[in-house]
Amino acid sequence: MMNEHGAMNLDGLSAEELADKMMADVDIDGDGMIDMNEFTEMMRKTSSSEGKQGETSFNHRMSQLAKTVLVAHQKKIETSVIGQDMWLIHPLRNTHATWDIIISILILLTVVTMPLSLGWEELNEFFFGMNLAVDFIFLLDVCKNFCTGYVDENDAIIMDVTLVRR
Repeated sequence: MMNEHGAMNLDGLSAEELADKMMADVDIDGDGMIDMNEFTEMMRKTSSSEGKQGETSFNHRMSQLAKTVLVAHQKKIETSVIGQDMWLIHPLRNTHATWDIIISILILLTVVTMPLSLGWEELNEFFFGMNLAVDFIFLLDVCKNFCTGYVDENDAIIMDVTLVRR
């Protein structure tokens, strides 16, 4: 399966086709998922055929399966964007993650300062401006969430405004 330069020989198949072929070999009930019984059966078959000549070794087969599944999954993620609303924020962008980290820090700040403000009147006056600014940022976060796509249960990225706002 591997040539002398380390590239995979896929027997004339694309990575996706090879992954589908290998999945069909393992997926007994044809539901598109490998459950524990199917995985156990695959392990039993490959471990019993390891000693036979001409058979692919277990480690090599698992390595090849892992590589092809990763390639196919990456291609699926790259091509599985539903909707094209360009003004929506992509859920996998670094700016989205950075904003969420900032909001998390502000939540922790609020968790600490709110009980102090409620317990001592002089601290309430001191924290008033900061709490007002943090509340405004939380309001902006709610608005941002209506303008951010999401990843659904099938790993598809939803970038359609009507689906996002449901």
